Amino acid sequence: MKQVRLKYENVEYGSLEEMASALLNEVNEQIVRMDLGDIQNSREERNYAKFRLMHLERSFQGEIHEQYRSIYNSLWSQLYRLEHQCNDANPLLKILIERLRARDV
Repeated sequence: MKQVRLKYENVEYGSLEEMASALLNEVNEQIVRMDLGDIQNSREERNYAKFRLMHLERSFQGEIHEQYRSIYNSLWSQLYRLEHQCNDANPLLKILIERLRARDV
């Protein structure tokens, strides 16, 4: 079985649960700060949150535990919402959407 890495950005955690709680809390705070306008809703700020969620998923070996799953999914949904609010989609996705719209006209 693969050893779980309990470290993120030079912070070591005592358990997977402690790391999950800390990272989910950081992501939530980042999203709230973007919603309140304390920080800009930019790709860099969203990536701060995304990288923490991705690290958490890798730490759980791709299967988020039941106790964290609803929070984890909700945070991803909020990040997608923020991405769509600022129209900062993936460049390839923008091109595809423009092509589809051009066909409809």
